[in-house]
Amino acid sequence: MIPISFDEIAELGLGWLDGGDRDRSITGIKADSRDVGPGDLFVALNFGVEHVDDARSRGAATLVPDDQEAALAALASLVRSKSSARVVAVVGSAGKTSTKDILAALCAPHAATLWPEKSLNNEIGLPLTVCRLEPETEILITEMGMRGLGQVAALSAIARPNIAVVSHIGPEHLELLETVERVAEANAEVIAALPPGGTAVVPARSVELEPFLSRVDIDFRRFDPADAK
Repeated sequence: MIPISFDEIAELGLGWLDGGDRDRSITGIKADSRDVGPGDLFVALNFGVEHVDDARSRGAATLVPDDQEAALAALASLVRSKSSARVVAVVGSAGKTSTKDILAALCAPHAATLWPEKSLNNEIGLPLTVCRLEPETEILITEMGMRGLGQVAALSAIARPNIAVVSHIGPEHLELLETVERVAEANAEVIAALPPGGTAVVPARSVELEPFLSRVDIDFRRFDPADAK
């Protein structure tokens, strides 16, 4: 992980921060006390508070957050701010994990590439993935899940992607979103989050997505899913 100082974390005011060597940089942020050691920060999520003493005995600093999702977002944002890696965000109603894995397999032989090995695509998994950024990381490939409006926007604010890939738009979480048009709107939040000069890779025949493809300061690349069959 890109090193961050104990003081930088303390200044965020995320909760009860203790233990470890305060003069030593934090070089790992983890949520499993069994995996920590000197130089790591153990973030006690849910029942993880019961393992704080274990983490400290292993030489790690510990954080019992006041708000675990906000804390992880803040820590990941801090790490991301120190990285020059190009970030790819994969969203969509289906095919996110396979698309992420295929992109990783294509990129890894040519550049220092980081990606989650599992489907870590929510408010817990994505920040923990971002926190794994190394100084030498050139490409970070993330997956972003969606259960309603605003979630992809929140995850995008953490990862700050340069490239967005929308794998597919279809009926998902209609119990919350009601229509496929709103599914498209929720997934399109990642396109709105791209910086000027960013790139959005989108399905060529997604009528529901079209209203959200009007930006003129980013590059749109369209693919026909039929070509992959």
